[in-house]
Parts: sequence; structure tokens; C-alpha cells
Amino acid sequence: TLKDLHRLPTGTALHAEAATESKIGRRFENMLTDFREHSLADINLVTSPRFRGLLTGTSVAINDEKVTLAFKVLYEDLGPVRVAGDLIFSKLERELVKSKATNLNENVRALGREDSCIEATRKIFDAVDADASGTVSSQELLDSDLLRSLGQCADCTCEKKGTCKSVGKFMDEIDKTHPEGELHFAEFLVAAHHLLYDGDASVSLFGGEDAEELVDELLNGREPGEIGDKKADKYSKRFDGMCVEFDSWDSEDSSTKAEERNPRLALVLEGCFAGAKQPQVVEALKILYMDFLPLRMAGDLIFKLMRKLAN
Repeated sequence: TLKDLHRLPTGTALHAEAATESKIGRRFENMLTDFREHSLADINLVTSPRFRGLLTGTSVAINDEKVTLAFKVLYEDLGPVRVAGDLIFSKLERELVKSKATNLNENVRALGREDSCIEATRKIFDAVDADASGTVSSQELLDSDLLRSLGQCADCTCEKKGTCKSVGKFMDEIDKTHPEGELHFAEFLVAAHHLLYDGDASVSLFGGEDAEELVDELLNGREPGEIGDKKADKYSKRFDGMCVEFDSWDSEDSSTKAEERNPRLALVLEGCFAGAKQPQVVEALKILYMDFLPLRMAGDLIFKLMRKLAN
């Protein structure tokens, strides 16, 4: 509760606690250790955009010392955050295990591609998937000019009207069992491997780590998955508003005052400032805030605490 958090240890008591990690703290560290066993490729092969966003943000967060320490303090000191955290980590773990067990993902792994290639292909796929449906249709592939950008349409005369032979060949590369005629991510990657790169795993898919230039060309000014002026959810607006206010607190003066008032809570504030500079972390927190009521309530509480501490 708010009252309990203001009783958090300060000064020498804080250092005494730091010397001997709590049982709850060790549990938190063990969860992070288990999560680090999953690669970025494992994350990018997850089908659900929401879970993939959570997984990506978590991956970034646990590699930032200040963000990790902030979450650890909250996990140790706030029972509701701890319960919700256990639930979320369990859900994420199940989602990764389920994803790894699919035949399509096993087929991707069998290609011998490096993780950077799978990550690059996910960026390209999301750029082509204009309606953010999680699949790519022949029309989206045609509209994106992806194949033309990669030299597949040198002799094409379709002028992006009617049936395109290059697009048709790409879509037909996979023997699909679903009738809608659209490619899921793993199918898209396998088709690209065989058709665009002749099955040669030594050549990076879409430039590997340098795929951003092609992504920018495909997006042509729009955001990935942008589908128009869809009315924002009220929790989305509330979260965005809190982020705007929070950014206004980020100063050396705020950090100094927080350290004087409550050194332990100051660790949380510094972690929040660090996390706010990581777009993937912010996006993951936004998903949690919108989708999970217990974490939305905890988020509101933490925000009020940080507001009081910083001001």
C-alpha cells in the first residue's frame, strides 16, 4: 500500500538489506535467469503481437541495470506487483514454449539462419503487414514493393495491377493448409529463404542487422501496422498522458531530492527514467497497463508515488 511504501528502509538500513538478498529477491533473479535462456529469434517467432511486444520490452528491460533494479525493488516491496509479476512471467514463458513447439518454427530453425536474420525478417514482415493482421496477403506484398526492391520484378509488366507473377510465385512457395491465401511470419521467412536467397543461409536475409533502410523504404512514412485514425482506448490515452508528465520530471534536481527523501524509492525513480528512454520498454508497459487490471492499478499507484517523490 501507499503507507507501506513510505515505510521503506532508508540510509543504513537500506545498505544492510542490500548485503543479504531476500528470498523474494532471489526468486526475481531466478525468473530473469530463466527468461535470458530465450533468444531474440525465439521472441520474434511468437505469433501474437501483444505477447511479442511484452517479450521484446522485457528483453530490453532486463539488460538495463537501473530498470532491472527498479523492478526488483517493486517486486520485493509491493505484494500486488509481485503477484502480477509472477502471473505475467508465467504467461510469457508458456507463450514462448508454445511457439517453439510448432512445426513451422521448427522448419525455420532447420534453415540454419542466424538470430539477426530472423529479427530482420520480422521487421520486414511487420512493414509489409499494413493492416497489422499478423499475416501478409498477396495484395499487401504487391502494394509494399518488397519484391521489386529486391530485384524480383525486373521484367514485370503488371504495373501493380491484376496478377503479379513474382508475388504469385512467392505466395505459392509454401504449401499452406489455411484457405485464406495469406502467409504467417514463419511461412514468409521460409519463402524468402528459398526464393529470394536460393536457400543460401550464408547470405543475410534482408540485410540482417542493416534491414532498417529497407524497412523505411517499405513504410514510406507510415508506422508499422498503422491502419488509420482508430479511436484510442481510454487506458491508452491515460498511459500516454502519464508518460508526458513523467518526462517533465526527469532532471538532476528531481533525482537528488528523491535520494534525500527515500533512497530506496529513488532507485525506482531512476529505473523509471532509464526505462522511459527505451521505446520497447515503454511499449511493453503500455500493453501491461491496457490489458491487465491488477497491473493497471499498480501502475497508477507507482505513478502517484513517483510524482510525490519527484516533486
